[in-house]
Amino acid sequence: MTSAILLCIAIAVTLATVAWINGLPTSNMYTEELEATNHQWGPNCTYVDVTLHNNGIQSVKLSSVTVNSQPATVVYIAGSNQINNGETAVIRVANTFALGETYQLAFQTVKGNRFLYNCLL
Repeated sequence: MTSAILLCIAIAVTLATVAWINGLPTSNMYTEELEATNHQWGPNCTYVDVTLHNNGIQSVKLSSVTVNSQPATVVYIAGSNQINNGETAVIRVANTFALGETYQLAFQTVKGNRFLYNCLL
């Protein structure tokens, strides 16, 4: 009888511990997710408009944008540098682009994450 009670207590404590551990936040819950979903070149190849979508569960705040590792001038066409989860922003990246070249755009967040997007002109 005593061993059955101890066994039930041990099982209850184990189940409570598992439930508590599963409820703790993990590092994956705070991971930023940003995806460039589309781009459109401007006239005379002076800029490219890039659509960014936040697929994560947290907002993403952009700190800088580079083109082939060089700082780029950015104007927000739709939205702002703070992109909330599930939302989209369109940014205009100005640079001197040339036909036939591939460009790597890097979107840096204030948390230090970089999201890369390659586009061919």
